[in-house]
Amino acid sequence: MNGPPPGASAARGLSGLFAEQRETHLLGLIRIGFGAMLFLHGQRLADQLGASGYFGDRFFLPLVPPAWVPSAQVYAAMLIAIRVLGAAIVFGVRAREALLLASSMGLYLLACDRLQYHNNRFALLLLAFLLAFAPCDRSFALRRTGPPIAPIWAQRLFQLQVSLVYASSAISKVFDPDWFGGQVMWVRAARSIEHLAERGTELPAWAVALMSSPLALSAFSKLAIANELFLAVGLWHPRTRVLALWMGVLFHLSIELGANVELFSYVMWTSYIAFVIPELRERRWLVADDAALARRAAGLLRALDWLARWTIELVPRERLGGAAYAAIDRDGTRKTGLGAWTLIARTTPALFPLWLPAAALAKGTELTNSRFAKVNS
Repeated sequence: MNGPPPGASAARGLSGLFAEQRETHLLGLIRIGFGAMLFLHGQRLADQLGASGYFGDRFFLPLVPPAWVPSAQVYAAMLIAIRVLGAAIVFGVRAREALLLASSMGLYLLACDRLQYHNNRFALLLLAFLLAFAPCDRSFALRRTGPPIAPIWAQRLFQLQVSLVYASSAISKVFDPDWFGGQVMWVRAARSIEHLAERGTELPAWAVALMSSPLALSAFSKLAIANELFLAVGLWHPRTRVLALWMGVLFHLSIELGANVELFSYVMWTSYIAFVIPELRERRWLVADDAALARRAAGLLRALDWLARWTIELVPRERLGGAAYAAIDRDGTRKTGLGAWTLIARTTPALFPLWLPAAALAKGTELTNSRFAKVNS
C-alpha cells in the first residue's frame, strides 16, 4: 500500500504548528496591555480589601481545601506581588515569568473564593497565563531575550481561547431563558436609563420606548448571541476577520455603555491584536514633499501607527500624478482620496471604528462616479 503511514499528515501539521515563526512586535503590545490590566486587577482587589476587609473573615466558598486559603497577611502580600509583577510585565523585566506568576496567583485566588469569581476576571487571568508561553518579551522590553522573529505556537492557543470565550458565552445564553428571552437586556437597559438620569442626562422618548420594549429587547438579545457566535468563527477567516474585529469593537463599546464588566472589554480589545497579520510595514503612505498639510497628516499617522503597518515616504509630487498623497496596500493596489483614508482607518486602532462607515462611503462614491461616467460617455 503506497502513501504515507496513518497519522503522518497530522504529525506534519503538528510539527508545522510548532515550527511556525513570525514577527513578535504585536505580541509585545499585547503583553503591555495585559501587564497594565493585571496591575489594575490587583489594585481593584486591594481596594476591596481596604473597603470591605479580608474575604476569609466573612462567608466564602473555597474550591480548594480551606487550609489552602491564604491568611489575611498572605493575601495582602499576594496582591502587592500581583501589582509588582504587572509593572514588570509592562516594562519587560522577566516578562514571561512575571505573566506566569501573576496569572497563576490570580487563578489560585479565584479558587479560594467562588464568590469572587467572574467570567471577565477568569478570561483576563487565563489569557495572561497563555500569553506567558508566547515570545512576547522580544519587543517593547528593557532587555530583549532573543531575535524579533520567533515561534508563535502559543499565540494560536491564545487566539483559540479568545474564540472559546465568545462561543461559550453565546451557547450559555442560548440555553438561558432569561438571556434568550430578553429579560437580562431589560434589566441592563433599565439600569442604564437610571444611571443616565442620575447624571442629569435625559434620553429621547423614542430611545426610552425602544429600551423598554420587550419585543425590541428580545431581538437585541438574539442579535447579541448571533454576534458572539460570528466572532467565535469569523476572527479565523481572512475574508471575515476585519468585519469580525469591527463588530467586536462596537459590541464591547456597547457593553461598556450598558454594563459593569470590569476590564473585560479592554481584555478582548487587546486580545484582538493577536489576530492581526504580524508582518510589519507592508503598506506605504506616499506624501508629496511640498504638501504641508499632507505631511502633518503623515506625522499623525506615524504617531497612531501602533501596529507598525505603514512605511511613510516623502516623494516628489510628480510621482503622485499631482496628488498630495497616496496609499499603497500590501498587494500593490494604489489608493487615493477617500479610499486611502479608508485604508488608514482599517489599519489604525484609534480610527478603526470609522472603517466600515468610511468603506461604505467610499464604495458609494465609487459607484456614483462610475454611473456618472457612463451617463456622460
